[in-house]
Amino acid sequence: MLRVFTEKEVKKIQIDEGIVVLNLGQETEEILGPTRGGVEVTITPEIRDIEFDGRRGKTAGMQVKDGEDATVKVTSLCCSQESLMHALPNAKLSEDKKTIEQGDFGVIDQQQYIKTIDVVTQMLDKTYKTLTFNYGLHEGAFTYKAVSKAENEHSLEFIPHYTIDDDSRLFKITDSDECPITKGD
Repeated sequence: MLRVFTEKEVKKIQIDEGIVVLNLGQETEEILGPTRGGVEVTITPEIRDIEFDGRRGKTAGMQVKDGEDATVKVTSLCCSQESLMHALPNAKLSEDKKTIEQGDFGVIDQQQYIKTIDVVTQMLDKTYKTLTFNYGLHEGAFTYKAVSKAENEHSLEFIPHYTIDDDSRLFKITDSDECPITKGD
């Protein structure tokens, strides 16, 4: 028999590219934009199979989730000093915000991590799904490219982190009827 989708299932289709908001709902809330190519979120569990004599392969009930990692990938077109700072861990921004200087080596201060990174998307039924990630830090290369008849794109790959607190979490996913973005209202 052919499966027919319900109206409820169809209305929960996520549309458009979504908006990336840093520190949503906080004094330092910042919409990351403009961006190109949308945003990609990946949550990867670390699953360990318990091997035993006679095992034929993966066995339900014989697996342990040992860890979980995540990434939030977005391509930014904004070249403001504040935006570029997101791609340069431990870099220093001058008081007048005109100069970025290489920071020190060594331990990265917890203040350098972005407290929350939220990806806000809209569903076909005009509700919102927000994927929230904690303590994000771009750990990849910084690339700044100036080319003819094109805009600079710098890729940000935020990696959420746990904290020393045993109760810390990497992410949560929330549904809401209203757009959660508070700045710009």
